[in-house]
Amino acid sequence: MKPFLCVYGHTNLDHILTLKELPARNTSANVLSKKIFFGGTGANLATMASALGVPTALVSYVGKDLPPAFRDLMVSKGVILDELVEVEGQETPTVWIATDDREDQVAYVYQGAMAGMSSYPLKVKGAKEALAVHMMTGSPDYYIKLISQPYMLRKKKSLDPAQEIHHVWDKDRFAKALELSDMLFCNRSEMATALRYMGKERPEDLLEFIPVIVSTLGAEGARILTRNETVDVPPIKAEAVDPTGAGDAFRAGFYAGLYRGMSWLESGALGCAAASFVIASPGSLTNVPNWEMVRERAEPLMR
Repeated sequence: MKPFLCVYGHTNLDHILTLKELPARNTSANVLSKKIFFGGTGANLATMASALGVPTALVSYVGKDLPPAFRDLMVSKGVILDELVEVEGQETPTVWIATDDREDQVAYVYQGAMAGMSSYPLKVKGAKEALAVHMMTGSPDYYIKLISQPYMLRKKKSLDPAQEIHHVWDKDRFAKALELSDMLFCNRSEMATALRYMGKERPEDLLEFIPVIVSTLGAEGARILTRNETVDVPPIKAEAVDPTGAGDAFRAGFYAGLYRGMSWLESGALGCAAASFVIASPGSLTNVPNWEMVRERAEPLMR
């Protein structure tokens, strides 16, 4: 099966810590609970999109220590793993994520095999076969080289650097990647950095550089900006146990809509529905819904 979507990003082991309050610099705080989950931006999106019926390939770099159960989970959901690369002498990326009672988060990232991504040869089998290419956390130089290839002109390309927009990307590389892409995905914090890089004040000002912006707004839902319309997607109420992976789940639901030819509003509603399942359980991939579950929960927002 050829993919509709090719995702580039991290495959991580996530250490999830819960605290009453995040500590200030040079202080400490008690950890109330600690668990290890499978995660990573790329693996999360690819696994959840595949579970929602979207044929999805993953390009990611891991170590030989990747747990077999992690690979088995992705395979069981249908992820195409032809370009999941085990890098000799490197470890699988690991993230420690601390979340407090207010759902504020701090993440500490060990890049492992992804640290050398800029020096690796491009993996392009999935990208050449897919109609849509989604670039998440990873090397800016790798992604700019990828989307500069002539065959990428025919693809729908999404730029989604997530939290790495703040500390891995810079103004010049972000501007270049933005102008070569078709959609930008970001949350409020990431939007603020994107605006600063581009010297703009309002999210809609970025439409000068890119045709579509998908902005997630947490408990307030999402907003989709295009050069023709602005679509506000209301949230779906759900008890939040752990927000980790909610944004990746939104993207999976969103692509499930695009894959089926649905509107911006419908695709956004599916994104909010998918995210509502993920936040109800600790970890990113412990409560992965199927298409019927997400479609049913999104239905009230589609009317």
